[in-house]
Amino acid sequence: MRISDASLFERIIENTPFSEAELVLLILTGPTRYKDHWINKRHGRGKRLISQPTAELKLVQRWLVSSELSSLPVDVHATAYRKGLSIRDHVSPHTRSHFLLKLDFKDFFPSLTDSALRYRLEHDANYTELEVLILTKLLFRKKQSEETYRLSIGAPSSPFISNYLLLDFDRRLADYCESNYLHYTRYADDIAISVNRAGTLDFAKVFVERLISELPYLGLRLNEEKTVNVSKKFRRQLVGLVISNQGKVSLGREEKRRLRAAVHSLALGKLDVRQSVQLRGQLAFCLSIDRDFVITLCNRHGFQRVCDLPSGSDAS
Repeated sequence: MRISDASLFERIIENTPFSEAELVLLILTGPTRYKDHWINKRHGRGKRLISQPTAELKLVQRWLVSSELSSLPVDVHATAYRKGLSIRDHVSPHTRSHFLLKLDFKDFFPSLTDSALRYRLEHDANYTELEVLILTKLLFRKKQSEETYRLSIGAPSSPFISNYLLLDFDRRLADYCESNYLHYTRYADDIAISVNRAGTLDFAKVFVERLISELPYLGLRLNEEKTVNVSKKFRRQLVGLVISNQGKVSLGREEKRRLRAAVHSLALGKLDVRQSVQLRGQLAFCLSIDRDFVITLCNRHGFQRVCDLPSGSDAS
């Protein structure tokens, strides 16, 4: 059976600008249509590989996620990459707990392969073997030196696909936490589990390790160097946000100090256009975390809203 005979192929043709020959070529070469570049990780923790698909492949990936795959299930405890949710939704369930366990997956996206997609689709959809192959070639990258298809950091479809592939993991861990009066959320590769009873979280970590071994199709492993188990006596931080002892989600003193200095520099005309645009984006994001702080900061410099802040050219 030819690729062009698949029903999925016909749906893609109907909703994208490609001819039949162009789409066949895109599918066959899709896993190699990526360009690599490196970016610095936060806090100087080395570099991260970003693999960007070509514009044509991105277009198809976005359509697949928004239209073809949008009905596939994602667990409610997965808080990243979901419309209407932010990192605050990852942190908020843990604000009233005394003890917090943070776990992190190592090489999260590249660890998720086409084997996981095949396993999940067998349970959730009625795609033919040929259609699964088409999805694999359009959604996963394959290096010439490897036989395995992997999700890439940089593909617009990877975030949704990662949440979908971890459906069993999220549900089983959520069930365990609910049975043991624990709170659980996951933001991409960051796992957070919290509780008010001392000594409980060590057992939770053992359960997570066992759960990973029972779901070998995921190919995941924990990054032991990033495991953190803390109480209210110490600084509790999740995905860059701070949980205060009063049970509030905060940007943290260091981040607030940095933003104050940046807005002051902007008001004095010391930031260029690129820096000012970046700062306004950061403040717009912070509105969802600490609205009162951002509004007070803007008002202090004579601006009613974040969008009223000057651009670098205006400030100069």
